[in-house]
Amino acid sequence: MHFCGGDQKFMAINVIVMMGGPSTEHEVSLASGRMVYEALVANPHYQVSALVIDRQGHWTIEANPRRIQPQPSQPEAASISRQESVNGLQLIANTQVVFLAFHGAFGEDGTLQGLLETLGIPYTGSGPLASALAMNKSKAKELFRYHEIPVTPDVLLTRRLMASDIEGAINQVEERLAYPLVVKPNTGGSSVGVTMATNADHLREALMTAQASGLDVLVEEKLAGREVTCAVLEEFDGSLTALPVIEIVPRAASFFDFTSKYADGGSDEICPADLDPKDVDAIQRYAIKAHQVLGCEGFSRTDMFLTEKGPVVLEVNTIPGMTPNSLLPKAARAAGLSFEALMDHMVQLAWRRRS
Repeated sequence: MHFCGGDQKFMAINVIVMMGGPSTEHEVSLASGRMVYEALVANPHYQVSALVIDRQGHWTIEANPRRIQPQPSQPEAASISRQESVNGLQLIANTQVVFLAFHGAFGEDGTLQGLLETLGIPYTGSGPLASALAMNKSKAKELFRYHEIPVTPDVLLTRRLMASDIEGAINQVEERLAYPLVVKPNTGGSSVGVTMATNADHLREALMTAQASGLDVLVEEKLAGREVTCAVLEEFDGSLTALPVIEIVPRAASFFDFTSKYADGGSDEICPADLDPKDVDAIQRYAIKAHQVLGCEGFSRTDMFLTEKGPVVLEVNTIPGMTPNSLLPKAARAAGLSFEALMDHMVQLAWRRRS
């Protein structure tokens, strides 16, 4: 790897770290955004501000993001009002790079990326198309199958079908898949809303909950194996490097759910994973291939299961967690890249690629 730090070309670049948003992952985004801000504000190459979008869609420049307190959880907003967006855009009009520390809808699904593209403002991470595809698990899996990337069998159930015929939806799943099943929103992340179903009653309850939330649902067969993840970083010459593989061993639940991800002691994250070198090579190759198939840029993290038949891809994250203890930064640290250097690298990629 040939990642490098800032140089004279990047002196005094104006960077805005955007965080929060109306999604169910608002609080997780704030945690990432604070850590990104702390890392960049200490770097003399940057003039850094923090922009927080609250759950109601208000845009605010925060002088000290350490003081930001998460708002009470509420149903995901359908959209941000036009006037709030118009007012908020004035806050980023003169910035040179936006560091996107969002997770979930609006900030990770291509919506904001498309807006920044229209405004000609460089930003970190993938563009609108790759962001939208990665967020839509079913569409991403269609592409993976076409490109011979192994994925688990699944059934996509639309909110319309679940609202009109829950029993028909259950029958459709049972005709094609075998229990136990994983039931998850087709869009979203951080394992929000993910449940397990071992029988029809569990499945019915999960689908009714999803239907009440107005979400399309992806139902997948639960895989047996070791849960792993592999991040990919782009270098300045456009080449891609797969970082060390991490094995995830949940402790707080039977799978890597929200609590396992974010609670102290919720899981063991072994980096680098103690795996056969052939398995490591296969996992890293699939991580790079998934990144390329979706058209990701800058960085990504691909979650997989290592089964008896080899790796199976679950999904790709285009804006993974960005705290020092998050999975991508942890893998970068194992490769010799500090959190501060990683954040610097991401900003420079955005500046070089889009300016």
